[in-house]
Amino acid sequence: MNKIYAIISYSLIIGNLISQTTHTVNAGSYYYNPTTLNIEVGDSVVWINDGGYHDVNGDINSITGVSFNNPETFDSPATSATGGVIFGYRFNVAGTYNYDCSVGSHAANGMVGTIVVVLSCEDTITNSFTVSECEADSYEWEGETYTASGSYSNTYQNVD
Repeated sequence: MNKIYAIISYSLIIGNLISQTTHTVNAGSYYYNPTTLNIEVGDSVVWINDGGYHDVNGDINSITGVSFNNPETFDSPATSATGGVIFGYRFNVAGTYNYDCSVGSHAANGMVGTIVVVLSCEDTITNSFTVSECEADSYEWEGETYTASGSYSNTYQNVD
């Protein structure tokens, strides 16, 4: 019986890892590339240092001194290891994440980025039904009509 539980657990873990993606952002002289990245909940981002001394700051805006108000905060130590990983982070909460390099005047010189994290179609469950056709503008379920709303095309609300 323990072998069956172990096989089931292992299968779930492997399936979960396979369905997630790791994205790369390169960092160098006053840039993050890409500047804006769209990913799904559960995906990871790894920032690679192309050269220089950089960090990844998703907590307090280095230009304004005000919180980014990200759904979750993240911050890394700075590194100068060319070709090395500056930071890696798995995004488990949907939303828009802004970040910058807090080293010196890097952010003020344009070293800023944004990551937009959305729910995948497979993960979206609203009012006990799964939305599997993300392109549709509305759905009917149990005699009620639901239409797309908010910033995510796969978030629906009852309009009756």
